[in-house]
Amino acid sequence: MARAPLVIVNPVAGGGRAARAIESLAPPEAVVRITTRPGEAEELAAAAHGHDRVIAVGGDGTVQEVVNGLLAQPSPPALGLVPLGTGNDLARSLGLPREPRAAWDVAADGDLRAIDVGRAVNGDGVGRWFASAGGIGFDAQVAAAMAQRRGWQASRAGYLMTTLLELRRFANCQLRVTVDDETFECAALFVAAANGAYYGGGMCIAPGAKVDDGRLDICVVGDISRRTALRQLPNLYRGTHVGHPAVSMHAAARLRIDGAPETRIHLDGEPFGGLPLTVEVHPGALRVASLPAEPARR
Repeated sequence: MARAPLVIVNPVAGGGRAARAIESLAPPEAVVRITTRPGEAEELAAAAHGHDRVIAVGGDGTVQEVVNGLLAQPSPPALGLVPLGTGNDLARSLGLPREPRAAWDVAADGDLRAIDVGRAVNGDGVGRWFASAGGIGFDAQVAAAMAQRRGWQASRAGYLMTTLLELRRFANCQLRVTVDDETFECAALFVAAANGAYYGGGMCIAPGAKVDDGRLDICVVGDISRRTALRQLPNLYRGTHVGHPAVSMHAAARLRIDGAPETRIHLDGEPFGGLPLTVEVHPGALRVASLPAEPARR
């Protein structure tokens, strides 16, 4: 018999909102674990034997840890999401409710759907799973800087401030990019590999991306100036950046990026070392609690 869900809570997510909310959300039979350090959510998820569902309460960093823990098991439990972090991009791509009680109801009792997951390997040979998006270049530079932020600087306002500060000192990367069997060289501000449509706290980086189509949507933002990059920031949130002549979109099951080893990588907004980067999509590798599918229109 399956046990009650395991609930993994990041108490600092959303400025403490996750810790406050779980007291009123989780029923008495739920097994609630509050993390105390980075990496603990992954360890708890990896040891979730006997639970048929693991619910991550926090943001995308918490979700990534839980996903990596779940996929360390040969038959992983399903994942539920209560998005109470700053970004919540996977939940946004899945169309999950943002209100905590509604999100809990879906996480605990919602229908299950299989979604794709990306597997990335960095220049040090370290492998890691990601569910929303990975990337290299400027966005990874911002992610590395954000990892050092605390308090209000870790909020959306802090993210915008950090983006502007890093843009002043970032130099575009010289890259060799292989998308499936096609290879090209370019200078780029950044390259993003998206499983879902959203990353970076609500940026619609890949408007046509679907989490269950067996491919990654690759966004290459080319050799643009700082001034142009600044002007394009609002378009990233609207998804209209794809119309810019320096932006190219590709769909692929595999991606490799070569360049200077100091070029940074991020996965779901978490720093992940430097180049080279290889990524491969694993179709339907994870079951996630979701809203019921809408019936097809006749």
